[in-house]
Amino acid sequence: MRIGFVELVLLLFIASLTVGPNVALFVDRWLRRAQRTSAAAARRKAQLEAQAAIEREALMTRFRVASNIFALLMLAALAYGLLLRPIDTPPKAYTAPDVRQDTGAAQTTLSADSKDSWKLGGYLGVDCVRTQDGLVYAAAYDGASMKKRKSDLVRTDGGHDAAILSVEGELTGFAFDGNGDLWLTVVTPTGGTLCRARHDSWGTSVEPVVTQLDGAPLGALSAVEAGPDGKVYFAAAAETGVKNGLEGALRTELLAHTGTGWVYVYDPADRSVQRVLGGIAGASGLALSEDGRTLYVSDLGSRCVWAVDADARELTAGGKNCKSFLSGLPGYPGALALDEDGILYVSYRWARSNWLEKNADRTLLRSIALRAGENIQKKLFKLPADAPCAEAVDTADGSWKQTFSGRELDGCTAVCPAGSKVYFGAAGSASLLSARV
Repeated sequence: MRIGFVELVLLLFIASLTVGPNVALFVDRWLRRAQRTSAAAARRKAQLEAQAAIEREALMTRFRVASNIFALLMLAALAYGLLLRPIDTPPKAYTAPDVRQDTGAAQTTLSADSKDSWKLGGYLGVDCVRTQDGLVYAAAYDGASMKKRKSDLVRTDGGHDAAILSVEGELTGFAFDGNGDLWLTVVTPTGGTLCRARHDSWGTSVEPVVTQLDGAPLGALSAVEAGPDGKVYFAAAAETGVKNGLEGALRTELLAHTGTGWVYVYDPADRSVQRVLGGIAGASGLALSEDGRTLYVSDLGSRCVWAVDADARELTAGGKNCKSFLSGLPGYPGALALDEDGILYVSYRWARSNWLEKNADRTLLRSIALRAGENIQKKLFKLPADAPCAEAVDTADGSWKQTFSGRELDGCTAVCPAGSKVYFGAAGSASLLSARV
């Protein structure tokens, strides 16, 4: 039997009436179930996001609390380090010396010609320069840390160098006596030592002569001079630690101004040590007149040079029988040297610091600088190119002869006149600089 179009439509209509409600109910149930599943998933997602937000907020709260605690601890550590931490050399208040007016001396520029600059090799700095028998001797060191420092006594004529003697530590000064023996001041992390190398044993043996006084280490020895009578004068910069070497000890004394520097004399005849001059705010250089009667002592913090009778004992800087030969110097004096004509050469370790002397009576600020560390202290003291690195004065009449400048230096550590030239040692440089006189 064939089904026509009308019959097909009727069958479909009847089927839709019979099956349609069930299909619609099924679809509705399926859609509702899907909606409920989607809503549950959305609620779970919202709950997870809310939980994650709560956890993030809790974590951020803990992080902020930890950051605040860390900042407070760092602030407390900084306050302790700069304000409360004990220091070995508490600063003392003092009156800054006046500044001397221009002397009108001839201005001499240190040579920039490499031919006038003698390189000594792979050293890190020069602490002392002397001449003997037409040759130049320089104490040069390597090893940035005092624990690893080693110094050589280098002999040179500008073309050939030879290390003739080596010591462990820092060789801060040396001098030849009338017998040809060599006297040395050496600084190690444990203290200073006055040593002797006999002329027939150079390079083979260095004999410690004085290592302590009254049971205490000598401290930062800075210079030595041998007199015509055989006596040996040596200077201790101050009663301060030597863990950073002589330069660190001088910076410490410059900031602290304890005035505990001493000059001593050793007599090889009876092996005795006596005090010559005390109360020095950084005994940083010595020079002895040719006749051995007058001893010149540079006073770093007081910016002056004392002149005393070499035979005097137990003197105090600025006291009875101790007068200032030079005062109001434009920088902090270091090494001294006398030529055969009685001209005294004064090297300047650093240029005068306005900040330091403005706060001469403020021990708190200088305590902060002492606690701040070596790198920050170094930035306080330098020698700009326009500041004098050395001056020359006639000891006979006190007239100023020359002012040397023209090179930016970390510090002028040594000076030595030799004929028509003056040689200079510089901090952080293994080259000998020179100028004509």
